[in-house]
Amino acid sequence: MTNQRKRQAAASDSAAAVPFLRKHMLMIVGMVAGAVATLFITQTMFGGSVDKMTGTASWQNILLVNGLVGVCILLFVVELRRGAIRVLLTVIVALLLGFLVTFIFNLDEASRFERGEFRVQVISEAEPVDAAEDVDLRYNRARGGEFNKPNVVEPVSEVAWTFAGRSGDVVSLLAYAKNRRSPVDMLVELRDATGLALASATSASEVQVDETFDDLVSSKDAVIEGYTLPADAVYTLYARPEDISAATTYSEALNQSRLAFEALLLGPIERVNRWGVWIQDAITLILLGLSFAIVFRAQQFSLGAEGQLYFGALVSGIIALNSPNVPSVILIPFIILAASTAGFVYGLIPGALKAYLGANELVSTLMLNVIATRFFEMVLNFQLKPPTAGYVASEKFTPNAVLPVIVDKTQVTIAVFILVVVVFLAWLLIRRTPLGYEIRIIGSNLRFADYGGVNSRRTIMLVMAISGIVAGLAGMHLANGIHRQLILNISFALAFEGVVVALLARLNVLVVPFTGLLYAYLRAGAQFMERDANVSFEVVRMIQAIIILLITAEALVSFFQARQKRADIDEAGHALTQAEDSDV
Repeated sequence: MTNQRKRQAAASDSAAAVPFLRKHMLMIVGMVAGAVATLFITQTMFGGSVDKMTGTASWQNILLVNGLVGVCILLFVVELRRGAIRVLLTVIVALLLGFLVTFIFNLDEASRFERGEFRVQVISEAEPVDAAEDVDLRYNRARGGEFNKPNVVEPVSEVAWTFAGRSGDVVSLLAYAKNRRSPVDMLVELRDATGLALASATSASEVQVDETFDDLVSSKDAVIEGYTLPADAVYTLYARPEDISAATTYSEALNQSRLAFEALLLGPIERVNRWGVWIQDAITLILLGLSFAIVFRAQQFSLGAEGQLYFGALVSGIIALNSPNVPSVILIPFIILAASTAGFVYGLIPGALKAYLGANELVSTLMLNVIATRFFEMVLNFQLKPPTAGYVASEKFTPNAVLPVIVDKTQVTIAVFILVVVVFLAWLLIRRTPLGYEIRIIGSNLRFADYGGVNSRRTIMLVMAISGIVAGLAGMHLANGIHRQLILNISFALAFEGVVVALLARLNVLVVPFTGLLYAYLRAGAQFMERDANVSFEVVRMIQAIIILLITAEALVSFFQARQKRADIDEAGHALTQAEDSDV
């Protein structure tokens, strides 16, 4: 009896465990994915060496930030559920198309084997011949040039140089690259006076390169070794780059594309300073993505984050320049508050125009962006630029006005913690406050919100202003955290890339940190791909454009599906009404 009860209890526990696993499966998957990502990033940064990690300054803060990256992945999985797979598939498809574009871009990579400086030489232990006619070469003397030199009207693509020889002379003909910087792949032929090829070669052996001939650079050089001349005559040494096979063309393009994508996908986490570039860029993009996600949730297509960013940067910069003796513990919170207020006020303007005058928010915010950027430039040029400055920028901020750095030799600052607070408050606003409820209702159906008693004018005005707060903080981060002075084009239109971050996150404020990190990773990787693999930054721009197109296409499909569903409901309602009328 006791054993039966034990079996029943075990079966009951097993049955209870299944719903628990199902209920928390997303949480478990997210935690595992976040932990794996944190460990992978940390291991790549320090080469898997614990000693190297602990010997790095601020390594604890690096682990903390990497841990927050893992938390972002957890939130991404838990919040989007199946939508997370769609976002990842969107990015993967964009990367695959980007790889294809890179491959096509690199199809001419093998052409480098047809270019470069070269030398040719006829080596012999025989005495040189005093030819009656002029010849181009003599025994043991080198002559060279450059094949297919760019930007030359008549580039050299082949050479046919003559030399005189006697019957029985043993000669070796060399065609080789001048140095290791020249990748030219050589072909050499020995021709008689009639132009008939007596011998040819397209490569050199390892023994010839390492031991026999000192001038050879690699196996791509060409050597005809120990050929006995058949007669007294003038011979021709013919040399040119070897023909490139299709296999070599595709192999070189594939290899170069692989190197480029290694730089794109691993470059941002190879070293601490590169990791810092990624994180500092991600902070700004996440703030901008939050700004757009908040306002888009109310179906208000405001694009005013650029102007709000500029005003936030301007106000925080002016305070920083005029407070050299204020303690940092007082000044930094005041700068944060001032930048937030500036963004709030500048966001309130288009909100009021939309709510009370019916102005189109898309047009008004774009025009206000122009006003903000030009006003910023005017103040910077005529008020803040030092008279002796050779370029348009303010003085450097004093240390008390700069956001404190938490990772040495980077610009990763306490903005990380500010960002955590902003994300939490944004989630609290949208999910746990009456205003957030009104924002969601307006975003779902404005007419229903008006019918339900929601003060839509006030809500629209407030949501644009609150969005401006976050954009103003992004400007403060650029001014006081990254540049540490005011400069022209402080954002380089970065604000508009926040739209992509918000759309990738499906306007979910808890997912925006992940999509911001992802998008910033692509941007940082683009820099290192261009630098390490000599691939144009525009390739990554195309990847970003593909992501936007895929997101837009998906949004259009959802729009038309919803429209068709509403049409079906209306048609069914109309048919029901007609049926009731006929019964009457």
